[in-house]
Amino acid sequence: MAGTVLCKNPSLTAIPGNLPPDTLKFRLERTSVSRIFRGAFSTLPDLVYLWLTYNSITILHPRSFTNLMLLHELRLDGNLLTTFPWEALRDTPRLRTLGLHNNRLSRVPPQAARFLGNITYLDLSSNRLSTLPNELATLWPLTTQSEPQRSVVLGLQDNPWLCDCRLSVLLDISKAPESSLVLLDRFLTCIGPPDLAGVPFQSVDLPRCRRPSVLTSATKVTTLLGSNVLLRCDARGYPTPALIWIKSARPNLYNTACCRQIESVENEKLPRKLPSFVQESPRKGLRWSVISLNGISYKDAGEYRCRAQNMAGTSEAIISLNVVGVINGNSDSQKPAAPKSPLRLPPFERKPNLRLNMTPGLFPKNVTGGPLSPPKRILTTPKASRDKMKRDRTGRPSLPQS
Repeated sequence: MAGTVLCKNPSLTAIPGNLPPDTLKFRLERTSVSRIFRGAFSTLPDLVYLWLTYNSITILHPRSFTNLMLLHELRLDGNLLTTFPWEALRDTPRLRTLGLHNNRLSRVPPQAARFLGNITYLDLSSNRLSTLPNELATLWPLTTQSEPQRSVVLGLQDNPWLCDCRLSVLLDISKAPESSLVLLDRFLTCIGPPDLAGVPFQSVDLPRCRRPSVLTSATKVTTLLGSNVLLRCDARGYPTPALIWIKSARPNLYNTACCRQIESVENEKLPRKLPSFVQESPRKGLRWSVISLNGISYKDAGEYRCRAQNMAGTSEAIISLNVVGVINGNSDSQKPAAPKSPLRLPPFERKPNLRLNMTPGLFPKNVTGGPLSPPKRILTTPKASRDKMKRDRTGRPSLPQS
């Protein structure tokens, strides 16, 4: 073919930089090239066929194929790729053939389907794939007489396929007589699970995966300080989902002065996984879980997530736990302080009939130098009362004075 360039030098470690700009087909085979850098072929805008086969390529830059608007065929067979930058296909809108045979790919992410809409030949054979995302099934709808679909050739052979619900949609499409999907090898077999090991794809009837749905008895729980609380959630899905509880948010404290434990609340590391009790229902695909919170304190308030996960995806439900006095700010420290009672001194204790033996020499002296006389008795009874007391003693009434 005119405009073809072939490089097969085993000592070559990089893409040559002097390629003719009118090259239509570039073949890089059996070299020591291990990385394809950004814009490695940007000087070849007319390139239609790009074969980078049986090299040592381990890394492709997401913009490796920039300026290749006319590229129709990309082959990367026989390299050492463990991942492929699917988003790099945005620079190749006319690409129809993508060959990834004999690499080390172990996974095709769900988002890869967004960049494979124009592909009619996809070879994923001889890799390490065990499943494919159901999102790829949207690329190969069943054909109808009114709306015929173009055929898509898919190479899946020589991979360790695990036959579970993740492959159910793909197998149903491949077995349908009106399917637009054509397998390069229709005699694929399962490697697992053990009860399906060695069974051909055509003989397997797999149930569909169902994304988990999570249900809680309440979305908001308010409880008293020191009480015990049980939080429960139920999950349905196929396969039966696994359940975990995660505390993901602290309490929303409007007044940080309200809580004595505010320091421990702020230092809590979130999110964190919580221990829980999980019980599987006798019904297939149903499971419930409970967490127990004993002696509720202020730091237990916050957001609790019950997360369910299976092969089909992940779902979760949220329970908001409020401890009285935290969210509404009605804590003990905000109550008006009780008035303080006046200070009461202890009552005076009167000693019974103490007699003082006073020595005259011990009395303080007056200004004249002599000792002070003992203190005179001070009468505090009014004069009228004293006169009445005298009359009572004598029994004789007093005569009025003229």
